[in-house]
This record gives sequence, C-alpha cells and structure tokens, in this order.
Amino acid sequence: MKLEFMALEKTFPDGTRGLSGASLTIETPAFVVLSGKNGSGKTLLARHALGLEQADSGEVLLDGKALASVLPEARRRIALVFQEPEHQILGVTVREDVEFGPRSSGEAPSSYRRRVDDALATAGLAGYDDRLCAGLSGGEKRRLAIASALLSNPELLVLDEPFNGLDWTGAASLITTLLRLQESGTGVLVVTHDLEKCLAHADRLVVMEGGSVIRDGSPASLWDELPALGLRRPPGSVERLAEMSWGAQLA
Repeated sequence: MKLEFMALEKTFPDGTRGLSGASLTIETPAFVVLSGKNGSGKTLLARHALGLEQADSGEVLLDGKALASVLPEARRRIALVFQEPEHQILGVTVREDVEFGPRSSGEAPSSYRRRVDDALATAGLAGYDDRLCAGLSGGEKRRLAIASALLSNPELLVLDEPFNGLDWTGAASLITTLLRLQESGTGVLVVTHDLEKCLAHADRLVVMEGGSVIRDGSPASLWDELPALGLRRPPGSVERLAEMSWGAQLA
C-alpha cells in the first residue's frame, strides 16, 4: 500500500497554521516513527489519513487515488489507535470489545470467532477473553485497541502517542506486538515524541516542525541532529538501542 500526503495546508478558524505544505509518502510494511515537538502537526497529519481532518489545499492519495474517492476502502485498510485507548473501548470484557464491530454489523458469530481469536493472539491478549476492560493496564488497553483494529485486516496501523503512561514493561509488550504485525506484512506508523521506547525498531524517522516535514531518513542518519530538532535523544547510540533485548527487560 502506498499512502501519500501531498503539500497539505491547514489553517484553523483562529488563524493558527496547522499544516504548512506537509508532504510524506508511506509504503507498507515499513515501521515509521513520526515525531516533532508539541504543536508540530504530527497528529493532525496522521488524522488526514482516514479523512478525520480536511486540508484547505493539497491532496491525500491511496495507491494513486484521491482519498475522498475511496474513503470507505481507506478506513478498512488503515486503522488508527487513538492517544487515549479508553475512547475506543466499547465492550465490558476483552472479547466483547473485540467482537463489537462485527457483531454490530450483523455478522454471525461463527464467521468472526476465529478472526477474534487471531487478533487477540497477535495483540498478546490470548486468554484475556473474560477480563474486564476497566481492569486492564494502560498497555493492555492499547493492545486491546490494536486487537479490535486488526479485525479489518488493516495494511497500515497508525498509533498516536502509544507510549504515554507506559512503563518499560508495558512499552516492551506493545513494541513486541507492533514488530509481530510488521513481520506479518502490516505497516506501522507511530506518532510520538517518546523516541526512547521505539526508535531502535524503526526503519525510518520523520520529523515535523511548524506543520511541515523537515527531516526524513533512517534513525542512524538523523541521530546527531535530534537535539537540534528539539527532540530528546535516547542515551547511548542508535546502534546500542538496536541491540536492546526487550525480552530481557520483561524477564
């Protein structure tokens, strides 16, 4: 899948410039980190991928077609996990929540039971079926939101600030889920300022400032620039981060 943001401009009613010629191309199954200081436009840009925001000018293309002309298809192929996963939880138990979409659309349980099992397993929630959603940790709620999103077999999963409030154990579990998805062919776009928990696993780092994309390259190529770009550089080197064992942290 190829998703293109082409010279997007967006100004809010109060005159604030949200996007200023923002251009970006994402091809799956890459693992892309989209970063930048608060107010840089990164979340706003991501929301344009599903038509949740409308640009004043510019265009969003999905496989060369205008997003507006294929919006229902785009919303099947691209899934967004919001910054606050509680806003996406609609069931009382874990299984009820993942089943909510197909059940609401009138599908027979026999047609979606296996898909729900697979989604829970992929998200690291196998055996959580009867757990109450309200009792889940922050990381588990994010993985539950991912499991629900996976029922449509998306080609690109977009996550907005997924590490907020997560300790290293929760972040490690989430990263494991995302890497598993990438290995299966699903693209991952992580919108975050928290580079320490994900940068080592990214193929690509995109940095925004003032509503524009100002840097786009491998984490290694942009490593020395991070402080000047207003981003916190993780300790050590990018090579050292790549050697980190998430499993060891979970042990």
